[in-house]
Amino acid sequence: MGQMLNYWMGIEQTMYAVMDYPTTLKDIITRINQNNLKLIDVLAESPAQIICLGDNFSSDIQPLGFYKQWSKWFYDEAICRLHKMGKYVAVHIDGRLSGAIEMIRDSGADCADAVTPKPMGDLTAQQCRDAAGKNFILSGGISPDLWLPDASIEDFKEAVLKWLALKKQSSRLIANAGDQVPPCAEEKRIELMRDLIDKHGQY
Repeated sequence: MGQMLNYWMGIEQTMYAVMDYPTTLKDIITRINQNNLKLIDVLAESPAQIICLGDNFSSDIQPLGFYKQWSKWFYDEAICRLHKMGKYVAVHIDGRLSGAIEMIRDSGADCADAVTPKPMGDLTAQQCRDAAGKNFILSGGISPDLWLPDASIEDFKEAVLKWLALKKQSSRLIANAGDQVPPCAEEKRIELMRDLIDKHGQY
């Protein structure tokens, strides 16, 4: 379903197909999933220790009911196969987090990748940890808009420190850009984040 939404048909056309041609769409997605699971099996045999599933998951596009109908089986199966081979699994949550963190966590994944809190995301750093619980790894933390020259340096520093403060609740935390450092970002902010991690990110 992630490929249909993000690469092949787009959100609007996929949603029309969900309503107008559900049987046909289900057959197509089943075939895609079967092919993708063959690739999962290849990855399971690879020397890679961590596998990132990159469907650009977002809970406003795939809320819980939709996820259970169209996507959950694939995530459950892919994660199970990778775990059996000793791999760790991250899922790229590139969008709305409310509900998504719990859905991916409950499918057995080890990590949410590209977590983007407010101001561009829909949850605060603390709400991300509350949703994840103590054992699910959160990777991300700094909203893309805060890297840009017109954003306050103080707001950037505050966002980094709020993310790092989550380590007091769980060590399962990776300080990173929320999805990515955008084009036109100030290089000095990358250095500033490094320095803040060196100072405040230690245990």
